[in-house]
Amino acid sequence: MDFEFSPKMLAILFIIAGVIVVFMLMGGSLTQLFSSSIQETVQVQIKQGNTCIVEASDGVPRTIDNCSYQQGENITINYKQGFPTLESHQQ
Repeated sequence: MDFEFSPKMLAILFIIAGVIVVFMLMGGSLTQLFSSSIQETVQVQIKQGNTCIVEASDGVPRTIDNCSYQQGENITINYKQGFPTLESHQQ
């Protein structure tokens, strides 16, 4: 039985393998990508111009662009553990 991969099928396999390798190198897993978000109240630690920086309990600093909050203000953020982006933020 002779089985051959088409170039299209090989390209798809390489893309999938590449995504898995990138996640492994980042120290994460694919389950983190589909995990539920965490809601936490944090303090605005730094404000530089229109950018605020907050840090959640996972130790990852996250930025808020066009930030209307003040340094020291408590806000509620939604994020996924280990990812540097915020899903949402509110006062």
